[in-house]
Amino acid sequence: MNTKTIKRLLTLAAAVLIVLEVAACAIRLRGDEAQTNAPASADVTSDPLTAKLAECRSVTYEQKDALSECRKAWAEKRRQFLGQKAPAASDTGAAHAGSSLFAAPKDESRLPSGYPSIQQTGKE
Repeated sequence: MNTKTIKRLLTLAAAVLIVLEVAACAIRLRGDEAQTNAPASADVTSDPLTAKLAECRSVTYEQKDALSECRKAWAEKRRQFLGQKAPAASDTGAAHAGSSLFAAPKDESRLPSGYPSIQQTGKE
């Protein structure tokens, strides 16, 4: 065998190995996907908020009442995710009035009331 034939055989062997690795990865990924979908469907039935969020995926802009309920569910899920405590009943109306996303207004109490005077050091 000459060196040209050996190089072709090595190249062919490398290509076959690459194809086998890609196929093995694709089979492995497809198997993982089937396993992760099963527990997710079980969680939807046990948690009413998750079930409501699943329903909200199909709500359109024209469905005003359903959209309003979905926004409340999204806000509740966001509150749970961020670990915030539930807002008081009097706070919810004020926070919801100014925003379509039900975000609380910014707290500006810690901002200074005016700009501090700039002191010159005398060095120029």
